[in-house]
Amino acid sequence: MLFPAVFKQLRKSRRLLQKVVALDLGMDPSVLCGVEGGTRPPPELALLQQAALLFQLTAAESQQLLWAAHHDRLIGCLGQRGASDEEMELFSTGLSTMRHLSQIQVQGLLASLNKISKSATLLSSLSSNESKEVVMT
Repeated sequence: MLFPAVFKQLRKSRRLLQKVVALDLGMDPSVLCGVEGGTRPPPELALLQQAALLFQLTAAESQQLLWAAHHDRLIGCLGQRGASDEEMELFSTGLSTMRHLSQIQVQGLLASLNKISKSATLLSSLSSNESKEVVMT
């Protein structure tokens, strides 16, 4: 999870206390503690926008905060639906990678992944055919 560390770092860089921030955002301090501890999901967009104003974030910092929240919500959904740790790590790495690529680079990455997928399917079918041949003989 990325959001807890990003939020906490931004809050601490402004020398704001967790309890003060929680109260200024209209949250119970224990809820904000859970958010920063990673046991609760990131707050909704309106609350994140309030936090950005409270912290006086730059545009880049605001984008970083919103992206981290988006990332963690997506990863959280995968976890709730039974994704393995490896699946969540792969998805997280893919999201993080895409964030740093241009649109044309993303298209190239997707094309490469599609080729890898086709190759994996072909290899899988070949190995299952070999297994059938071994069983038959």
